[in-house]
Amino acid sequence: PFIRSEAPLPTSRTTSAQGTNQQITNKPNVTVLTGNTFEPLVMDRSDEHTMLLMQTNTCGHCKRFSIFWNELSSLVQAMNWSSVINVMKIDVSKNDVPHNKINAWDLPSVYYFPAGEKSDPIEMTPATNQNSNPQHDYDEGLGWVTSGYDLVKWMVTQGKLDLELLSRLDGSYKNDEAPSEKNEDEIDEKQ
Repeated sequence: PFIRSEAPLPTSRTTSAQGTNQQITNKPNVTVLTGNTFEPLVMDRSDEHTMLLMQTNTCGHCKRFSIFWNELSSLVQAMNWSSVINVMKIDVSKNDVPHNKINAWDLPSVYYFPAGEKSDPIEMTPATNQNSNPQHDYDEGLGWVTSGYDLVKWMVTQGKLDLELLSRLDGSYKNDEAPSEKNEDEIDEKQ
């Protein structure tokens, strides 16, 4: 099938894990996808979590949301989680997203592709509360997101992340039960 895909930008290229596909990243380390790079950079990386922002360059709400998206990427980098979580975006006015469970009618749209469950992405939806008006919630869209921290919190609430692994990666996890190299040396000397 035909997939609409813009040509990759000629700057900021790095070779992807597969070697043949080009991965474009912008300054805050958000990977810029095209229709042709979606499959190798999202679907084929089954052991990594992917957050995907679908937007257009002419959408005012998308431009506002991209500030929080760049902040999410900066948080992932700062916490040393980039080996586990990929932050990506795609301009849907120029590219198709070849996935049957993706709907890019309302922009910006965010989908979370959990590791090991890429065929069943989770859509970030408007926040609703018990007494809210469904039309108001729809009109507000992702207006409840006010920072990259809101995006991290939402990912955690989906229950798909290995929080212990993330804690080890950012250095905040201390496991007193695991023997250190020093303790192993002491045990060997006593025997």
